Amino acid sequence: MKKTSIIIFYILTFWAAKGQTTQQTTPVYFDRLIQKFKESWRDPFSGQTDDSISKTSLYKTKYFNVSISEEPLAFDTAHLIIKNPYYTDDFDDYDDNYINYPTSYSGIYNGKLISLFRNGKFVVHDLNSFERDINFENKLNTQKFSYQWINNGKLYAYSENLLFNRLFEWSGDNWIKARKKFPVKDRPVLFEDEKFIIFSDCHGEWGGTIYFFDKTSHDTYFTESTCANSVIKKEDNYLVLAHLGHGMGVSEAKSIKDPKQLPKAKKSEINVFKDGQALGYSDQSKSYKKEFYLFGIQLFSSFNYNGRKLYVTYLNDLTFLTEIDGSEIKIVNPLFNNEIYTHNPVTKSYGDYTLINLDFYRTARDKEVSVLIINKSTITKLDWNQNQSQ
Repeated sequence: MKKTSIIIFYILTFWAAKGQTTQQTTPVYFDRLIQKFKESWRDPFSGQTDDSISKTSLYKTKYFNVSISEEPLAFDTAHLIIKNPYYTDDFDDYDDNYINYPTSYSGIYNGKLISLFRNGKFVVHDLNSFERDINFENKLNTQKFSYQWINNGKLYAYSENLLFNRLFEWSGDNWIKARKKFPVKDRPVLFEDEKFIIFSDCHGEWGGTIYFFDKTSHDTYFTESTCANSVIKKEDNYLVLAHLGHGMGVSEAKSIKDPKQLPKAKKSEINVFKDGQALGYSDQSKSYKKEFYLFGIQLFSSFNYNGRKLYVTYLNDLTFLTEIDGSEIKIVNPLFNNEIYTHNPVTKSYGDYTLINLDFYRTARDKEVSVLIINKSTITKLDWNQNQSQ
């Protein structure tokens, strides 16, 4: 059958921040993805063979079926490699390699990617050109910081030194002392609204916990989530997505209508074990609804796009975009047609942008090695220092 879609490849090459980028525009085209499923498919559950793989059943287990969506989404994709300007090859031990990556997950502020490195200095990239904004960097780097966050359009940074430990807020011109209570100083924030600051911890096979810090009472509520990577608010519900890569992987989603119905965590209990496992397992309140639990697949991210909820999905050594309808997982875009793996990703919305921060243990432990930036119909993968694709 003659293909109705014509693949158009074009490459745009330029240097930005001492890095080289390539960009390609393609229609939604699944042949390479389908072929990769046929070449590598091994099903421990259903006995499905390579010959039975088709658009309607690429991967089938007793838990779910993966198919090609009848309503695919077209995205332009771009891949950019940029160097940490403080990058060094001069370290004595493999474990020191993480110093070349952001010390906290990057965020988006006024159309710029803001990254903070171990030396306490910010690096800023304009999201239109991906060139460094040296002028803005100089304004931010008037003192050294240990961690940074961007929530609700505001930039915060924590300064920890011999004289004081203090949270600062960027006024637009300079750093000022923040007038808010902040529950974390060295971990990402998953979500913040007018009521709660939401963050989490992850202890791998020993579980994980998601925390809801009440901005009025300063109480912290919690429940189990192993390990939370995305929070979407829908009406009055907080939709929490979590995944764990141990074994064959598992993903689950919970809906929490009123976090104040969850148990309270003492400050001394946060990010510590209770009875040999994560604190979250001690929640007996049942004040949540389990939306789904999927064994054998990893969902790294969830985000809204044009009224549709999409998932960055990892399966069979491939990473792609899906929608989920019960046990049916529908691939809407093949993404980069390769493997993108991460352990503790975080997804946040920044106005017109969605940012997905990716770590990778073997490269930089818990530090950010890449980001995915979704803006309108373009998805950009930005790698620090080198190509991080598998």
